[in-house]
Amino acid sequence: MEEKNKQQQVIIKVCCVIASFVLWLYIFNVENPIRERKILVPVKITNRDVLAESKLVAVGENDLNISLSIKGNASELYSVKAEDFRLESDLRSYVLKKGENKVPVQVKKSPENIRILNGENLWISIDLDDLKEKIVQIKVLLEGKVKDGFYALQPTLSIKEAEISGASKELSSITSVVARCNVKDVAKDVNALVSLEAEGESGAIKNVQIEPSSVQVIVPVKKIKSVPVNIKTQPNLQNIQGIKSIAAMPDKVDIAGDEKVLSGITSLDIEDVDLNKLNGKDTIEAKIKIPKDVILVNSNGSIKLKVQYNKIAQKEFNLDIQTKNVGNNYNVSLGANKATITISGEENILNTLKPESIGCFVDCSNLTEGEYKLPVTVTLPEGITRVSQNPTEVKVIIKSNVLEDKNVSQSK
Repeated sequence: MEEKNKQQQVIIKVCCVIASFVLWLYIFNVENPIRERKILVPVKITNRDVLAESKLVAVGENDLNISLSIKGNASELYSVKAEDFRLESDLRSYVLKKGENKVPVQVKKSPENIRILNGENLWISIDLDDLKEKIVQIKVLLEGKVKDGFYALQPTLSIKEAEISGASKELSSITSVVARCNVKDVAKDVNALVSLEAEGESGAIKNVQIEPSSVQVIVPVKKIKSVPVNIKTQPNLQNIQGIKSIAAMPDKVDIAGDEKVLSGITSLDIEDVDLNKLNGKDTIEAKIKIPKDVILVNSNGSIKLKVQYNKIAQKEFNLDIQTKNVGNNYNVSLGANKATITISGEENILNTLKPESIGCFVDCSNLTEGEYKLPVTVTLPEGITRVSQNPTEVKVIIKSNVLEDKNVSQSK
């Protein structure tokens, strides 16, 4: 039962729609009443050359339209389109000035049996500004990325400057004239005729004239090769104390050029680095020697060098105190037989330093029998410094051994 009711409702709705459509056809085609409507129609501007003669230019008038009020039979009125009308505004028939100008519009063509209600009072507003010119440098923008393993070099242009003319307000906002050249996935030189565009801070500026409108752009596209960097120092790194190593960051650079040229290059040298002028810096810059017909990719011609210094450490030694320059007829005894010293130097040198490489002694030159307090002398290899020493002096007793030798002989 419920299903039957639904079917009946659908049938009723369909019948209502059909009845409405039939009624509309009757009214529209039989009665055909008079109706009014509005339609937006573009206006054609004629004799624009008078603007240039007056050193003026229109601002933002690319899409000038007028709303026409039209009247006619419904069957004809609603079939009318904007292109069935032709509206014109003749600039030569009006005195123009800078600023806003209201210019009359004439109806040159309209459909028969259609009446234009406001046709005698049609005006458009045209904003005029001073016509100015200026010369601007052309800038090339490469769009896209060349094929992997290739590099786009600096483009060259058939001309370097373009003349822009237009409204003074527009020209004041122009920051550059650009030629956009597409190099996406290319693997060879590009030679293309590229249109010029005026640009400002907010983007493209359309309402200006650019002369010429296009420019020939040549973009050399060369093969890329990665090569290591050779570091040369003055003096030789092995002869400089304190420096452990110098490494380039990165250790390789990319170069671009003709394949024949690149095939003969296995590495690049840098200018000699004067190690005496490092002054403790751990990072320096050095210029790369660039061969002829070779371009460095993504580089300003220099490379950073990381300088690594030997670590400074300390080490303690417990040394025997020796005696030197003791007379042949004397015996020497010391108040202390050991000296403890702490030394400082490069870690790699300290790790290989042996106690016998360090001198530790008291000098008994020209001393006779008696008791003395003498300094303990410590001599260190080059590059090693003494931090502390204990003791710094020691009690020395010198005795003659002549009497002792006689007693020994008599006892025999």
